[in-house]
Amino acid sequence: MENKKTGEFDFSILWHNFLRTLPRLFWIPLLLCLALGGFQFYRTRRAYSPTYETFAVYRVSANQTGAIDLNSYGSYLDANAAAKLAASYPYVMSADQTLELMKEKYGSSTLPASVSCRAEATMLIFTARASSPELAYNGLHMAAEVFPEAGNSILGSFSLEVFDEAALPTEPVNPPSFVESAAKWAMIGFALGMGLVGLFAFFRKTVHNSEDLRDLLNIPCLGLLPQVRFKARTKANRTVLLTNSKLDESYSEAIRSVRFQLKKELEHQRAKVIMVTSTIPGEGKSTLSANLALALAEQGSRVILVDCDLRKQTLKDLFGITEPTRGLVELIEEQDNDLESALTSVEGSTIRLLSGDKLADQPQNFLSSPKLQSVMKVLRQHSDFVIVDTPPSGLLSDAASLSHWVDGVIYVVRQDYVARSSVLNSASTLNGMEVRFIGCVLNQTQRNTSSSGYGYSSRRGAYGYGYGYGYGYGYGYGYGYGKGYTHKSKNNDGDSEEYKK
Repeated sequence: MENKKTGEFDFSILWHNFLRTLPRLFWIPLLLCLALGGFQFYRTRRAYSPTYETFAVYRVSANQTGAIDLNSYGSYLDANAAAKLAASYPYVMSADQTLELMKEKYGSSTLPASVSCRAEATMLIFTARASSPELAYNGLHMAAEVFPEAGNSILGSFSLEVFDEAALPTEPVNPPSFVESAAKWAMIGFALGMGLVGLFAFFRKTVHNSEDLRDLLNIPCLGLLPQVRFKARTKANRTVLLTNSKLDESYSEAIRSVRFQLKKELEHQRAKVIMVTSTIPGEGKSTLSANLALALAEQGSRVILVDCDLRKQTLKDLFGITEPTRGLVELIEEQDNDLESALTSVEGSTIRLLSGDKLADQPQNFLSSPKLQSVMKVLRQHSDFVIVDTPPSGLLSDAASLSHWVDGVIYVVRQDYVARSSVLNSASTLNGMEVRFIGCVLNQTQRNTSSSGYGYSSRRGAYGYGYGYGYGYGYGYGYGYGKGYTHKSKNNDGDSEEYKK
């Protein structure tokens, strides 16, 4: 993810990759958020133990001095005396005499609560803590009753007078915090998940701009086609064809620009039969094939458009043709030499379309047939340009088989859609067949593009034409956005090379 011109790290590409990756991997931060938050909620709630607290205030009075410094018999203990009693409380309560007295009175030598004592002026304040309100309340009363009786024999005669009686606590002093703790860890999990998405985005290696495409394939880039959007909820024609009056003018001009560059290359290479392919389904090769045919026909050229996807004929539907037609499968299977009768006129254009209704279970039998060579020869004789739409070369060998009968290939790459290595492997396979590359087209580029040649949209498939490959081929292949695939090419060394004869 380096800027090849400056060698500087391009954060805009990283940000773009992150925004493109997030819709497919949003479940990672969501899962970590729920997992860590839920675990912490369960852990904190299970470990939570409520603590209830109650207190009582007693006034200290003495009947004789004993070991305590009193002002006079019957007078209240002063602050110094109260402090001495509070300081002596732990020793008095742990004395053997006190423990025996507690066992005798209550049947246990242990208090049901943790009770402490402190002095404030002439008052003693007893505080009890326990796991339930009843234990805290009972423990305080037990300590307040035993302490004077045990203390009289140890410290001298004194008594405690209730100043503020203890109450049964209603709420714990340590309210539960597992919701707050769970929320905190949920946010930590979400942050970790977003970090993982960012890591995936960092290592995402796709084609972002025309420079990436040229550096990868080392062939001319014929042009960049913008992503097309139609107004939401409109019932108007949403077909991405030059014949659609609702089509954005920027897309139409981009197609005509590709036509201009294409004709220059065709004149230079003396080619007229052009194959259009891509790495995987969904990159827009069929729509490009149809629009290039329309653009060439606009200038009065005789154009024949051939649907060579024998597993699923899509061009006929793209042009809205509903009547029965014959295609390559019918011509080869029936050994029909009347090719002219199989060509269908496209309304509003001088294009003639070869696309049938019959599909092939084993397309390789048809593509290797000698009849195909004669069909292609006749097509050359009756046209100025022949455009052949094929299945994706990264998944199937159909394009490689057809490469023997064409003059050159236009390779379609959808922006930020497929791994660079997959594009290179697929193109290397075609190069191994000694096919001539006319050029490549970067498709579905984003509007308001940045200096890196792209922009961002969170919507996928905004072309809206619905003529993709959302189907299985019958050879174990199938594709949906975000799903992987496996392909082995003949040349998989990863080196860029010039794909020309």
